[in-house]
Amino acid sequence: MDLLKSNYHIIGTALFVLAIVVAQVFSSNHYDWTKNTISDLGAQGYERKMIMQTGFLAFGLTLSAGILLNGLTWRTSPILVYALCVGLTGIFCTKPFVDVETYSLTEAATHSALAQIAGFAFTAGILAQLFSASSMREKFLHLVFFVLVIGFSASFGLVSTHRGIFQRLLYLTSFLWLIKYYKP
Repeated sequence: MDLLKSNYHIIGTALFVLAIVVAQVFSSNHYDWTKNTISDLGAQGYERKMIMQTGFLAFGLTLSAGILLNGLTWRTSPILVYALCVGLTGIFCTKPFVDVETYSLTEAATHSALAQIAGFAFTAGILAQLFSASSMREKFLHLVFFVLVIGFSASFGLVSTHRGIFQRLLYLTSFLWLIKYYKP
Protein backbone atom coordinates (compact mmCIF):
# COMPACT_ATOMS: atom_id res chain seq x y z
CA MET A 1 0.00 0.00 0.00
CA ASP A 2 2.89 2.37 0.75
CA LEU A 3 4.33 1.74 -2.72
CA LEU A 4 1.05 2.83 -4.30
CA LYS A 5 0.68 5.75 -1.93
CA SER A 6 4.07 7.23 -2.79
CA ASN A 7 4.40 6.20 -6.46
CA TYR A 8 0.84 6.11 -7.79
CA HIS A 9 1.56 8.59 -10.58
CA ILE A 10 4.51 6.49 -11.78
CA ILE A 11 2.67 3.15 -11.45
CA GLY A 12 -0.45 4.47 -13.18
CA THR A 13 1.57 5.95 -16.03
CA ALA A 14 3.60 2.74 -16.44
CA LEU A 15 0.39 0.67 -16.63
CA PHE A 16 -1.08 3.05 -19.19
CA VAL A 17 2.06 3.10 -21.36
CA LEU A 18 2.21 -0.71 -21.19
CA ALA A 19 -1.42 -0.93 -22.36
CA ILE A 20 -0.74 1.51 -25.22
CA VAL A 21 2.31 -0.47 -26.36
CA VAL A 22 0.54 -3.85 -26.13
CA ALA A 23 -2.57 -2.52 -27.87
CA GLN A 24 -0.40 -1.04 -30.61
CA VAL A 25 1.59 -4.25 -31.09
CA PHE A 26 -1.61 -6.28 -31.41
CA SER A 27 -3.50 -3.70 -33.49
CA SER A 28 -5.07 -4.69 -36.77
CA ASN A 29 -3.86 -3.54 -40.16
CA HIS A 30 -6.78 -1.08 -40.21
CA TYR A 31 -5.10 0.93 -37.44
CA ASP A 32 -2.49 3.53 -38.42
CA TRP A 33 -0.69 4.99 -35.40
CA THR A 34 0.10 8.20 -37.30
CA LYS A 35 -3.57 8.91 -38.08
CA ASN A 36 -5.57 7.02 -35.47
CA THR A 37 -5.80 8.02 -31.83
CA ILE A 38 -5.03 6.01 -28.75
CA SER A 39 -8.76 6.07 -28.03
CA ASP A 40 -9.27 4.28 -31.36
CA LEU A 41 -7.41 1.31 -29.86
CA GLY A 42 -10.42 1.00 -27.52
CA ALA A 43 -13.09 2.05 -30.03
CA GLN A 44 -16.57 0.63 -30.38
CA GLY A 45 -16.64 -2.24 -32.86
CA TYR A 46 -12.90 -2.86 -32.63
CA GLU A 47 -12.22 -6.50 -31.86
CA ARG A 48 -9.13 -5.78 -29.71
CA LYS A 49 -10.51 -2.88 -27.71
CA MET A 50 -10.30 -4.61 -24.31
CA ILE A 51 -6.54 -4.06 -24.13
CA MET A 52 -6.85 -0.28 -24.30
CA GLN A 53 -10.02 -0.16 -22.23
CA THR A 54 -8.13 -1.97 -19.47
CA GLY A 55 -5.29 0.56 -19.79
CA PHE A 56 -7.63 3.55 -19.46
CA LEU A 57 -9.29 2.00 -16.42
CA ALA A 58 -6.03 0.96 -14.75
CA PHE A 59 -4.54 4.42 -15.22
CA GLY A 60 -7.62 6.20 -13.92
CA LEU A 61 -8.12 3.91 -10.95
CA THR A 62 -4.45 3.92 -9.94
CA LEU A 63 -4.15 7.71 -10.07
CA SER A 64 -7.48 8.20 -8.27
CA ALA A 65 -6.64 5.70 -5.54
CA GLY A 66 -3.23 7.26 -4.97
CA ILE A 67 -4.64 10.77 -4.72
CA LEU A 68 -7.36 9.69 -2.31
CA LEU A 69 -4.94 7.65 -0.18
CA ASN A 70 -2.75 10.73 0.21
CA GLY A 71 -5.63 13.08 0.93
CA LEU A 72 -7.30 15.36 -1.56
CA THR A 73 -5.91 18.91 -1.76
CA TRP A 74 -6.54 21.86 -4.04
CA ARG A 75 -3.33 20.96 -5.91
CA THR A 76 -4.35 17.35 -6.52
CA SER A 77 -8.06 17.91 -7.19
CA PRO A 78 -7.63 18.71 -10.90
CA ILE A 79 -5.50 15.58 -11.37
CA LEU A 80 -8.21 13.52 -9.64
CA VAL A 81 -10.77 14.86 -12.13
CA TYR A 82 -8.32 14.06 -14.93
CA ALA A 83 -7.81 10.52 -13.61
CA LEU A 84 -11.53 9.84 -13.22
CA CYS A 85 -12.28 11.11 -16.72
CA VAL A 86 -9.49 9.09 -18.34
CA GLY A 87 -10.65 6.00 -16.46
CA LEU A 88 -14.22 6.51 -17.66
CA THR A 89 -13.05 6.74 -21.27
CA GLY A 90 -12.28 3.05 -20.86
CA ILE A 91 -15.98 2.43 -20.27
CA PHE A 92 -17.43 4.89 -22.76
CA CYS A 93 -15.70 4.09 -26.05
CA THR A 94 -15.11 6.39 -28.98
CA LYS A 95 -16.77 5.91 -32.35
CA PRO A 96 -15.43 3.12 -34.53
CA PHE A 97 -12.57 3.76 -36.92
CA VAL A 98 -13.52 0.64 -38.90
CA ASP A 99 -16.77 0.07 -40.75
CA VAL A 100 -19.49 -1.30 -38.47
CA GLU A 101 -23.22 -1.38 -38.99
CA THR A 102 -24.22 0.31 -35.76
CA TYR A 103 -22.63 2.06 -32.83
CA SER A 104 -23.70 4.33 -30.02
CA LEU A 105 -23.48 8.04 -30.79
CA THR A 106 -24.22 8.77 -27.12
CA GLU A 107 -21.30 6.62 -25.97
CA ALA A 108 -18.98 8.28 -28.49
CA ALA A 109 -20.12 11.76 -27.41
CA THR A 110 -19.63 10.81 -23.75
CA HIS A 111 -16.12 9.57 -24.53
CA SER A 112 -15.30 12.83 -26.31
CA ALA A 113 -16.69 14.97 -23.48
CA LEU A 114 -14.74 12.98 -20.87
CA ALA A 115 -11.54 13.33 -22.90
CA GLN A 116 -12.02 17.09 -23.16
CA ILE A 117 -12.76 17.45 -19.45
CA ALA A 118 -9.65 15.36 -18.73
CA GLY A 119 -7.57 17.71 -20.88
CA PHE A 120 -8.90 20.82 -19.13
CA ALA A 121 -8.39 19.23 -15.70
CA PHE A 122 -4.83 18.22 -16.56
CA THR A 123 -3.91 21.74 -17.64
CA ALA A 124 -5.54 23.07 -14.47
CA GLY A 125 -3.38 20.58 -12.55
CA ILE A 126 -0.25 21.96 -14.16
CA LEU A 127 -1.36 25.51 -13.30
CA ALA A 128 -2.04 24.48 -9.69
CA GLN A 129 1.49 23.12 -9.47
CA LEU A 130 2.86 26.25 -11.15
CA PHE A 131 1.17 28.58 -8.66
CA SER A 132 2.26 26.51 -5.67
CA ALA A 133 5.87 26.01 -6.81
CA SER A 134 8.42 27.45 -4.41
CA SER A 135 11.18 28.38 -6.85
CA MET A 136 11.29 30.28 -10.11
CA ARG A 137 12.92 27.27 -11.77
CA GLU A 138 9.97 25.04 -10.83
CA LYS A 139 7.51 27.70 -11.98
CA PHE A 140 9.32 27.96 -15.29
CA LEU A 141 9.30 24.18 -15.83
CA HIS A 142 5.57 23.97 -15.11
CA LEU A 143 5.00 26.86 -17.50
CA VAL A 144 6.98 25.09 -20.24
CA PHE A 145 4.90 21.93 -19.80
CA PHE A 146 1.71 23.99 -19.74
CA VAL A 147 2.63 25.60 -23.08
CA LEU A 148 3.62 22.23 -24.58
CA VAL A 149 0.38 20.58 -23.48
CA ILE A 150 -1.69 23.46 -24.89
CA GLY A 151 0.33 23.42 -28.12
CA PHE A 152 0.05 19.68 -28.68
CA SER A 153 -3.64 19.76 -27.76
CA ALA A 154 -4.27 22.47 -30.35
CA SER A 155 -2.20 20.60 -32.95
CA PHE A 156 -4.13 17.41 -32.22
CA GLY A 157 -7.39 19.23 -32.89
CA LEU A 158 -6.19 21.10 -35.98
CA VAL A 159 -4.15 18.50 -37.89
CA SER A 160 -6.47 15.64 -38.78
CA THR A 161 -4.03 13.78 -41.06
CA HIS A 162 -1.49 13.11 -38.29
CA ARG A 163 -3.66 13.13 -35.18
CA GLY A 164 -2.01 9.98 -33.87
CA ILE A 165 1.43 11.58 -33.87
CA PHE A 166 0.30 14.77 -32.14
CA GLN A 167 -1.71 12.83 -29.57
CA ARG A 168 1.30 10.68 -28.74
CA LEU A 169 3.44 13.80 -28.35
CA LEU A 170 0.74 15.21 -26.05
CA TYR A 171 0.69 11.99 -24.01
CA LEU A 172 4.50 11.85 -23.84
CA THR A 173 4.65 15.44 -22.59
CA SER A 174 1.86 14.79 -20.08
CA PHE A 175 3.45 11.60 -18.81
CA LEU A 176 6.85 13.26 -18.39
CA TRP A 177 5.28 16.04 -16.35
CA LEU A 178 3.21 13.61 -14.32
CA ILE A 179 6.22 11.44 -13.46
CA LYS A 180 8.88 14.11 -12.99
CA TYR A 181 7.25 17.38 -11.95
CA TYR A 182 3.85 16.57 -10.43
CA LYS A 183 4.10 16.95 -6.66
CA PRO A 184 1.26 15.22 -4.82
